[in-house]
Amino acid sequence: MKIIIIGLGLIGGSIAKALSSAQDYEILAFDSDQQSIKNALHNQSIQGSLNSLNDLESAEYSHSLVIISTPPSVTNDILKSLDFLINSSVTIMDTTSTKSSLNKMLQEFNFPKNIIFSHPVAGSHLSGEKNSVADLFNGKSTILSYHDSAASQHVDRVTNLWNALGSNITVLDAELHDKIFAYSSHLPHVAAYALLNTLKGLKRDDLSDFSGGGLGEFLRLVSSSPEMWADIFSM
Repeated sequence: MKIIIIGLGLIGGSIAKALSSAQDYEILAFDSDQQSIKNALHNQSIQGSLNSLNDLESAEYSHSLVIISTPPSVTNDILKSLDFLINSSVTIMDTTSTKSSLNKMLQEFNFPKNIIFSHPVAGSHLSGEKNSVADLFNGKSTILSYHDSAASQHVDRVTNLWNALGSNITVLDAELHDKIFAYSSHLPHVAAYALLNTLKGLKRDDLSDFSGGGLGEFLRLVSSSPEMWADIFSM
């Protein structure tokens, strides 16, 4: 089966590396950062790349799995641009940690049968394809969210993928998903960024002399991609 990964960052790159040794998959990718594509081709985590997302209109991609692994607002834009795949044999999956805006889009598309939301609860404060690892999802949780209209073959395709990656799967309603992760993941990052801004305002260079492990844990959170987290907060 063909798997097309849109966005070769930490998550997309790790999916590619984890599946690269599997005989059952042909891994292709699309990314605006050509260096990420070159890296993935060099380490043989992908077998090829797409020149344009419009390439997916070709019959050769029938019954494939498209994974959109980009920040939330970019995922929204990409999903809209793939409207020609709605209710086709192609399964479309995301990996973002917010689902509300995507859920609204499902309504606009009249609840298509082939879109399955997913959120791997795995990651790192590091980002980019260069920091991707093959075992990122092994033993970690992945949340699936989908409407009743989703066809079983598309649900099964996504479920089988995360099983192959070693994830433990839970199914949650999209709104409940967002409420849970707003408190368990997003709020701690808000607090960490607020703390960093407060410390910067003190204009002291010796704070590290008086800090313990707790402050280090907070500051580890804010070393995550600020662009990605600003996007998550805005969603």
